[in-house]
Amino acid sequence: MPGFKISRAVRAGPWLFTNGQMDMGAGGKVLNPGDIMAQTAACMRSVYEVIAKADCRLSELAQLQIFYLASSIVDEAAYRSEILAEFPECAEVLIVMTPVPSFATLGSEVEIDAIAVKGRRAASRRKTGEVRGVRRGDWLFANARAAIGNAPCDGLRAALAELDGTLDDICRLYAYYPEDLALADRTAIERDLATLFSCSPPAYHAALLPAQRGREFAVELEVIAHSGTATEKIRHGSAAAPSSAFDWPFVETLRCQDVVFASGQPPIEANGSIQHPGNIADQARLVMTKLERALERAGADMADLVKIKTYYEGAWDKENWFDNLRARMELLSDPGPASSGIEGLLPVMPGTLLSVDGIAVIDGQPLA
Repeated sequence: MPGFKISRAVRAGPWLFTNGQMDMGAGGKVLNPGDIMAQTAACMRSVYEVIAKADCRLSELAQLQIFYLASSIVDEAAYRSEILAEFPECAEVLIVMTPVPSFATLGSEVEIDAIAVKGRRAASRRKTGEVRGVRRGDWLFANARAAIGNAPCDGLRAALAELDGTLDDICRLYAYYPEDLALADRTAIERDLATLFSCSPPAYHAALLPAQRGREFAVELEVIAHSGTATEKIRHGSAAAPSSAFDWPFVETLRCQDVVFASGQPPIEANGSIQHPGNIADQARLVMTKLERALERAGADMADLVKIKTYYEGAWDKENWFDNLRARMELLSDPGPASSGIEGLLPVMPGTLLSVDGIAVIDGQPLA
């Protein structure tokens, strides 16, 4: 694609961020259609290849996010076990499992992105043995799921505590809600999060997961935190609020050391009005403009972006993907950041067709 400004990975100091890896051959042809484990293995080998090319070690791998086609997996725990049996080197890596309703490329069933960081290692595990948090140097990565009626951050708090961290250390927070969760229940969780983070708000991004079989959880939270006590966290602006019914403390950007975390940018104005309804390309241009301005207020620019993540409306619609992808490329620097664009994980605000967040590292170096 002319003007395609996405790097396969970006190395920035101790960090490595990969593009979303998929099982594709020449000309974007999907390989191993109908075989999610074969596609998963190919994606993992691609992650390993990128790590080697970046002169990293597998021991530096901190987090894998596995976006998988929800209709292809009946037992998520069994799928995770199969991955670890094939790739035992990831036994102390945080694996975030994220179901999606579709991919833009017909036949694709999985996409995997990765973050690696140099530094001393530690891990926190659930009673089931699954890794729920890892430490790499002073950086912490953790995730947890909570059922309706349970405190949403109890699992995160426990994971971080085992790694000598706290909720106050969190720099970026993702929240994933099942799309069939009642609005009142989601609002109650959002209100709880707003209270918990009122004094130390991180950057924030939320999206809707496919409806669950049997409703196992009401929210999944995923975080990046920094536990260095001498490191200042500098906050700018306000993240878009999902409701005006309560104070929303989350910030548009948080800078910690040379890393800037930008909240998910929806296509809305400051007064909450949705712009360009029904036009995903124009909404994409707006959110990228907002992302650029947010980075500038934090002392970074688009050339410093090392990772963007886009959640957007779609249903096996490749042209829809091309439309918003082309629009997102317009403001990126060449060769651009690593990127994961996930179809069907809608923003939590009705009428918004996509949302984009970003991580910038001053002087990050893209890899071809």
